[in-house]
Amino acid sequence: SVASSVSAIDLILDKLEQRRGFKFFQAAISIWAIVAVAKNLGVGKHVYLDPADEVEKEAHGLRLSHEAGDRPRFALVRPFARSDVETLLKSFELWDSARPCGNYKTEWNLEDYTVYGDRYAEDEHPIVDLVISFSGKSGDIEGYDTLSTIQELFDARNGWGGCFSEFVSFEAGINPEDDIYDHQPIQTNPHWVNGPNEQFRKNYRFIKNKGYASMIMMESDVQPQVDGWLDLALSEVKRNQPFAVLGSKYSGNSWDNFREEIPTALLDHINGNAIYNTTHPLLEKMVNELEKEKNTIFNAIPFDYRMSQMWTEGSKGIPSDFPFKSMIDPATGNPVVLDPKMNTFRQWYEEYGNEQPIKQAHVIENYGATNFLPQQVEGVPLVHGKGLYIPNDPNLHKITLVITDWQMDRANQLLEALDNNDHPFTEVVVMRTWKGWAELIKQNSENTGYMSKIYSILFGDDNSGELHGLSTKVRIVDRVAPEYMDLCEAPVETEYFMITNSYHRVAPDISHLMFTSGDVSSGIPSKPVIPYTPSEMDLCQEHVGCLETVKLGREIYPNLDKVVLDFEMVFETSTRNEFCKYWKGLYGQNGAKLHKSYGVVYSPEVPHGPSATSYTAYLYSLGIAESLFEFSDKSRQGSRDIFVKVLEDEEQSNFLLNWGDASTVNLRHKTKRIQRKSKGEE
Repeated sequence: SVASSVSAIDLILDKLEQRRGFKFFQAAISIWAIVAVAKNLGVGKHVYLDPADEVEKEAHGLRLSHEAGDRPRFALVRPFARSDVETLLKSFELWDSARPCGNYKTEWNLEDYTVYGDRYAEDEHPIVDLVISFSGKSGDIEGYDTLSTIQELFDARNGWGGCFSEFVSFEAGINPEDDIYDHQPIQTNPHWVNGPNEQFRKNYRFIKNKGYASMIMMESDVQPQVDGWLDLALSEVKRNQPFAVLGSKYSGNSWDNFREEIPTALLDHINGNAIYNTTHPLLEKMVNELEKEKNTIFNAIPFDYRMSQMWTEGSKGIPSDFPFKSMIDPATGNPVVLDPKMNTFRQWYEEYGNEQPIKQAHVIENYGATNFLPQQVEGVPLVHGKGLYIPNDPNLHKITLVITDWQMDRANQLLEALDNNDHPFTEVVVMRTWKGWAELIKQNSENTGYMSKIYSILFGDDNSGELHGLSTKVRIVDRVAPEYMDLCEAPVETEYFMITNSYHRVAPDISHLMFTSGDVSSGIPSKPVIPYTPSEMDLCQEHVGCLETVKLGREIYPNLDKVVLDFEMVFETSTRNEFCKYWKGLYGQNGAKLHKSYGVVYSPEVPHGPSATSYTAYLYSLGIAESLFEFSDKSRQGSRDIFVKVLEDEEQSNFLLNWGDASTVNLRHKTKRIQRKSKGEE
């Protein structure tokens, strides 16, 4: 048997290593033998790789002895494709620290179960098999190696402590050219999600035909966090009967800024990592419909979202909207218009709606591809998500907040919010315009509270430039360059810094920034996680400001493919200093050469000074960007807003006024209109 200390990845790498040096005919015979063995095994049979291993046979017999009576049989299905092999194998390592089940007679209190559901009696507790589903065909060497490796781990760990009765392997048999899951052409390729859609349909049919009562879908990026997570999931099944689908809605924050624009079916959709009651007639109808649609444009919609569309259309009368506006229907050559099916779905709702058959579970939270921190999911038994990072450690990484300010009272609201909330910053530097601050202070007759502290600096005996008596050190700096140069001119003393302006506040739920975990023993440092937008996305291509930002970045690094927002960048101070020297040499001390290249008419949408995108381009030009930062695609992993805008109209008005002298008459008129609007005069 396999020693428990050997990782799944080590096992499969060993298998691949053993194949090196095969001659052609040896490889051909090996493939033929694997295919023959796989066919002989039969789908759904428990197979021993070492028939002589009596210890493993005895362990299997003990598991089978649990099956007396008429207890229901569930399948925990772990699907994977070739691209998921490493993630899937690594995920099983978590099962050693977070066991699937506990001894529910002695180790769990009744309260542990009732938080999530109802506890099963011993004689009715479901029997659960572990089903590993490979999207490809049985002749695929990598797929076979993965299945056999997981089976070795299963046997070595006694079915993970006796939690599972049998190990079952299943090959969905999808042709490689059809096994597609590619986000890049999501707006144009109707087959972008064909692989997961077809694998789900085939998994369901296999599980149902084998007589399983429920299918618990658990992809490779579902992470268990507590002991007994399987028992807790089963307790939710018991409490929520009858149901067709039991799972989780999206819990991440990628939608926070535009949630009201998201279709109801997407907001309400249950992620595919869910529990499917194969005995419920509504689920059978839904899968039948998916099978009917598999060769139509409907198959461009992920199966879990499509099922939500069906139920939303029937229960709320909201027609299904095709989510990819740029996609062309191959059948018509025109933009996609979905066929109406409301009558069919309405009949389903009338028949099953009283049961509330689509239900939300509490045992799992769905973050999808969104990045998240451990404290966001603390205590949750199962978390679906790809981007688990760690919070920054203030003992290891000091981070300054630089505030670009124009009017003193605006910085005051930000500083006061900082003083009353947890935040990741060890110091604050306010880059101020003296005139605005001085006039405001002189007009403030009471000078109480926060204003009094600031007054003592500006007009009192303390001329150190620091605010005392606050929870965070604050330094006030009179800028000597235009405010668009604050990124370069701010005198930062810590390892990192972020920048915002006084029309924003730090988001109230931001107590830490995301960093990679690193590995001290291997000399791998912890790095800030930086969200970016791919430069070729429609989101960027449709906005002049984004295009101009990319254009300037490519003057530094021609292959730049990322747009990083200034307020989302965690600048590394020493490389910021070097970048600013480079930028000033390229464009002049305050960007005079840049401004001259655009002529007298200088659009506010064109960056006036150094930007986070140009800084990123500079780091890539040196070949050090990805050694300093972990870049995360916002279009896939989402991002958290570190700063929230509180004075939007005023910010826009002030930004335009700073460039009014160099603008056209029309632009100055636009500026005045925005000013009047912000004052309520029109």
